[in-house]
Amino acid sequence: MKIDLGDPSLFGNDAGEDEEESVLLSYFVEQPAFGPFLSDRDLSIVNGRKGTGKSALLLRLAHELRSKPGPERPVVLHLVPSELVALKDPPASDDHNILVNYWKQVMCGAINMELAHDIGFAWSDNQMALVESAEIAGFKGRDLLSSLVSRLVGKVNVGGVELTNTPRPSPNHQQLLRRLDREQGLRRPVWFLLDDLDARYTNSPAQRAFISAFFSAARYLANETQGVRVRATVRSDVWTSLADCEEMDKAEQYRIEIVWSGSQQKILLAQRVLAYVCRKYPEDPAASALTARNHADELIGLAFTDKMKWGRSMVPPDHVVRILGGGRPRWIAQLCRMAGLNAVREGKDRIAVQHITQAMGEFGRRRLSDLYKEHHFQFGSAHELQALIESFAGGARRYSTDELLKQIESNYVAKHGADKVPAVDGNPYVRPLQIAKFLYRCGFINGNNSSKARLEAPEFITYDLRRDLLEVATNLDDGMSWEVHPAYRNVLQIN
Repeated sequence: MKIDLGDPSLFGNDAGEDEEESVLLSYFVEQPAFGPFLSDRDLSIVNGRKGTGKSALLLRLAHELRSKPGPERPVVLHLVPSELVALKDPPASDDHNILVNYWKQVMCGAINMELAHDIGFAWSDNQMALVESAEIAGFKGRDLLSSLVSRLVGKVNVGGVELTNTPRPSPNHQQLLRRLDREQGLRRPVWFLLDDLDARYTNSPAQRAFISAFFSAARYLANETQGVRVRATVRSDVWTSLADCEEMDKAEQYRIEIVWSGSQQKILLAQRVLAYVCRKYPEDPAASALTARNHADELIGLAFTDKMKWGRSMVPPDHVVRILGGGRPRWIAQLCRMAGLNAVREGKDRIAVQHITQAMGEFGRRRLSDLYKEHHFQFGSAHELQALIESFAGGARRYSTDELLKQIESNYVAKHGADKVPAVDGNPYVRPLQIAKFLYRCGFINGNNSSKARLEAPEFITYDLRRDLLEVATNLDDGMSWEVHPAYRNVLQIN
């Protein structure tokens, strides 16, 4: 078998939501943390960094739900915020109750339209109206599905019986969906799946109020009504920025976080190769005899050389790509795809370390762009964050804690002016340690643990592994040094 290393489908699509569903499912890797999200619990929220697979997880759930047979098949809405905003413009208010009511209206409005489509009801623009807050309040303790179906206006055929209702005016002069009680054939669960809740998030007071109100509305619909289950995805950094919103304490219990361990990333890489083999070479014995969990090294070896030079050691290829990929499936896939093209240009049938090295310039530029997009709202603006990151250009790759703080003070704060340093995670700048913690949290620097590295404590210690570091003066670094993430070194000319 000769794998085409230049095939863009080999390592999967960068965006799970753009991947063909059957292909995505073929390389999707389960992990125990996904359990609550995929279960029948009423409300679950998944967060994670960009590129960790939040959208893929939501697609996996939507596919499972839509695949259920006959009467067990639920009503599934898989949406993004822009589709809800299209139903009704958000109110120009930061009043929590008004915003919660808005979310209830657009969520119920979207469900209404899906139910109408489900039973073949023909909508016209002037027949569609969102449910008023007083109407929504009446759903408490009732079956949401039958409550919303009961507001269908016009002539509907149910079970061979034609029912006609006459519209009545609503307080906002829109026609409310009228009541058709006891629709036995339509009493199925409603799953409301909202992806990218934080799209274009800016961390302004208005945005924080708007996003946090969604969680209150979701809790209401999921916990106080019958027949609806809510799932949503949100970035980790956005969730953190909402921590001071009063209602978020009640939403915390419904949150799960996507973090990929080293062994899980290895399986993920092997599964993508296996899925490709199954698509392109279904008759090959490897397609039926190998599994990603039991034969990861063999599968990865179909596309990569057995060992790669890493520092003074020779290590497996998954070790290199998972470190450079920052533990994010999207980044790992991008790096492997770029390295595969380099191997093809050299006429090689396996990706070697030099092909990965050749990709690091462009790969690093993409990673810096992602860094600015993902974390700019935590440090003023993309321009101000770029100025901070560029202050490390041409410098050292590794620092003690004292050296790191001096680097920040002399190369950024002193040149920028302490009074002009933007707020760090919403808090006024006071000292360099705040910036060091921020750089650690966003993954620009990691703890270097090479002297004590082992399976459960890898070479690089990320914020996800040790969130307490750079926090308490008595143990800022646990004896470790700090290292600029390898993905950024080439483009910043750090040796």
